[in-house]
Amino acid sequence: MGNAIREKTIHGIAASSGIAIAKAYRLETPDLAAEKRAVADVEAEVARFEAAVAKAKEELEAIKQHALEKLGEDKAAIFAAHLLVLDDPELLNPIKEKIQTERVNAEYALDETASFFISMFEAMDNEYMKERAADIRDVTKRVLAHLLGVTISNPSLISEEVVIIAEDLTPSDTAQLNRQYVKGFATDIGGRTSPS
Repeated sequence: MGNAIREKTIHGIAASSGIAIAKAYRLETPDLAAEKRAVADVEAEVARFEAAVAKAKEELEAIKQHALEKLGEDKAAIFAAHLLVLDDPELLNPIKEKIQTERVNAEYALDETASFFISMFEAMDNEYMKERAADIRDVTKRVLAHLLGVTISNPSLISEEVVIIAEDLTPSDTAQLNRQYVKGFATDIGGRTSPS
């Protein structure tokens, strides 16, 4: 018997008109659950956090450069904003302080501190601050992935015509999508007015 093609129908709300026919590309979100653990060597844990931030910066610099060359300045600006978040002492210092004073692991300190800022910014009646919340969420996922040793999908590497299937698309995900190859997308989260 030959290879069977798996067929599945997915229903959703149309956010724009038109039909796209292409291979499905599942953009998976890794498990980034941050469990609380006690740590004995807090300085080593702070250093582990700083190393994860440095790796995330390297990654974002490369993605920003790729976006600038392939997708234009407006898309690259998203990653420039993310790099600013990773240089912001008002976010980074409380994470380091939490590791040191509560003697907890970097993942937990990062997740708790970022969640506080995200909730605060999202509650504001200010579109700019809501965008900063999205930036912090995006950057937090990237640093968490490095701390947890998991890989985040890189949609900029797509090199054939696809329809993206994902639970959600972050601003950095959409900024990396090459419209030459990505013919459409379907997400679990969002509606007609979600940004694309």
